[in-house]
Amino acid sequence: MWEILKQISSLASSLDCSLYLVGGTIRDKLLGYDPRDIDLVVSGSCLPLAELLAKELQGTVVVMDQERETVRVVVKPHYQIDLSPLKGNCIERDLLARDFTINALAIKLSDYNNEWISKLIDPLGGLQDIKLGLLRAVSNSSLLDDPLRVLRGVRLAARYNLSILPPTSVLIKQGARRIHESAGERIWQELASLLSLHHSYTWVDYMDRELELWHYLLPGRLRMEETRQNYYHVENVWRHSLRTMACLESIIKELPIILSNGQFLLEKLQAELAGRKSRMSVLKLATLLHDVGKPDTASTNENGTISFHGHPEAGLPYAEILAKQLKMSWLEKQYLLDLVRFHMKPLHLYTSRDKSDLAVYRLFRDLQPTPFDVLILSLADLTATYTAGERLSESSAYTSFCLKLIEEYSSRQNFYNPPSFLKGDDLLALGVPRGPMIGEYLEMLNEAQITGEVQDTHSAKKWISNKLTKRCLSPEC
Repeated sequence: MWEILKQISSLASSLDCSLYLVGGTIRDKLLGYDPRDIDLVVSGSCLPLAELLAKELQGTVVVMDQERETVRVVVKPHYQIDLSPLKGNCIERDLLARDFTINALAIKLSDYNNEWISKLIDPLGGLQDIKLGLLRAVSNSSLLDDPLRVLRGVRLAARYNLSILPPTSVLIKQGARRIHESAGERIWQELASLLSLHHSYTWVDYMDRELELWHYLLPGRLRMEETRQNYYHVENVWRHSLRTMACLESIIKELPIILSNGQFLLEKLQAELAGRKSRMSVLKLATLLHDVGKPDTASTNENGTISFHGHPEAGLPYAEILAKQLKMSWLEKQYLLDLVRFHMKPLHLYTSRDKSDLAVYRLFRDLQPTPFDVLILSLADLTATYTAGERLSESSAYTSFCLKLIEEYSSRQNFYNPPSFLKGDDLLALGVPRGPMIGEYLEMLNEAQITGEVQDTHSAKKWISNKLTKRCLSPEC
């Protein structure tokens, strides 16, 4: 990072503008983290410097806020540089307009060297708050100026294990009701950062109990809390959903221990899905949404038993609404919808008498492209149900079932993703009509491979010919 900063400082001097390293970059360095991003304040226009940096560093310029003149230089895949114009006539005034004292720190870029801490500009005692592990708002109005700062405060406290001072906690709660005024993509960026942490449940619960933030963020949240469940559950739908997140975090933490390829699967969850946001973040969000369709599908039979038939499908519109509000990418939205849509399928196989290879194959086929993720969500869901009711033996049995499926899918990839002996053109040559029937016959052929009816190209052609003959002998032909 030092070499990059020297290069930036040299380029800035050619434009005759002063640069200050500020905010998160300094905070992370002081806390012992390696900053991924570089935050700079410019005493002048940001765009000329951004264009010069992009040219020299082979990056891309993105105008973040035309009105505020904030600009980002993205240098993939390494880092990004955020440039903001100086607010007021000096850096001290700029820092006084920031959100929290731990972010109200600066140093002139030309002063950044081995002795940089002694040259910190710290008008509000941010360095001391970092040492004491405290989150303190800069002023009574700092969180009201930008409601997103409410969510950022929770994320900072969670990531750096900070204690939120009582007056700041009051300000956060006051600002929570205005969170909807923030841009959806900015809300999602903060949420995703929080959910990517391995211990985010504690803070998600804090957001609910203390701040009531989920009332403003999650469609259907209030009705979930009002919906009691059947005898399998001891909690309402919302409390069960929160418990599911807690169980998910416990399971994810144990992955490298309980699965032979657990470390690989953990790294897959932590990997970026889209725009610096991980699969883990969307998966955790799905724990809060997986049963959101239950209030719409609740019915009570003559024996007083409550059921929620079709609740996964009923939950999809809510997931769609949230994805739209947060301006999720297409990949993120589809992943979220798949998790909500399919979260009951592993349980259906578990309770079914038919657990044949074909039944398992059909499950994995239906869960593509995220079979592992859905299985982990389903396991967290049932673990939350069973542990809340202290039904530990049932929890253990379902855990064994899901882990066995994951191990089996991982070790028998060729079996559950069989090689194709025939392609569409081959089926056309054998007489299968052009159109949707081609896909149907190819899938039937896959199932025949699973059951052992087809072992090679010759037997595949014979199997197709027999199917066509039987079809033409049927009344529907």
